[in-house]
Amino acid sequence: GNEMLARNGSRIITGALAALAAACAPEIETPSPADMLLARQAGVAFDIRLKMEILDRLERDEDPVAIYLAYRDHVPLYAREIGERLGLEFSRVSARPRNPSNAADDWEAEQLELFNFWREAGLDPLTLEASAIVAEGDRQVFRWMRPLVMDEPCMVCHGDNADPHVLTLLAQEYPVDEATGYYETEIGGAYSVSRILTGE
Repeated sequence: GNEMLARNGSRIITGALAALAAACAPEIETPSPADMLLARQAGVAFDIRLKMEILDRLERDEDPVAIYLAYRDHVPLYAREIGERLGLEFSRVSARPRNPSNAADDWEAEQLELFNFWREAGLDPLTLEASAIVAEGDRQVFRWMRPLVMDEPCMVCHGDNADPHVLTLLAQEYPVDEATGYYETEIGGAYSVSRILTGE
C-alpha cells in the first residue's frame, strides 16, 4: 500500500512540476495574419513582375543572352523595390547560390531542408511555406519563406543544357556558381521575407 502511495505521489509531484514548468515557459509567438498576408503579397508581386518583364521574353524565343543580361541587371531591383514598398526585407536565397550574397542563412537553410523533405514525401512544393517569429539578438523578427520550384524557363540558366553563350557569361561573372545542373520540379531556392517587430 505504501509503495503504491509513494508511486502515485511521485506521479503527482512530477505532473505538478511539469505543469509549473509549462506555466513559466515563455509563450511561443505565432506570426500575425497581417504579416503572413504581406509576405505572400511580396512573393506574388515578384512573380508577376518576373513573368511580365523576363519570362514572357523566353516564351517569345528572344535571344537567351539578352534575356540573361536583363535578368542580371534588373531582377535584384525588383526585390528591393517590393521590399521598400511593403516595409520588409525581400530576397531570394538558395542552398546552392549563384551569387554568394544569396546564400541561405541558418534559419533559411533549415526551411529549405524541410521543403525538400516534404517534396520527396509527395507534397506539392508550390503549396508549401514556412513562417516564424525568431529572436535575433534583442530583436523579434518575423520570418517567412516559400520554395522556388525550377520550371522550363529556369533551365535556360540553371539546367544541364543551358545556352552555351549564357554559360560562358556565368563562368566569367560567377566563378563559384553552384546554381547549375538543376532539373525541372526541383526546389532551387526560396523567396525569403523578414520584418523586424521589436528591438533595434
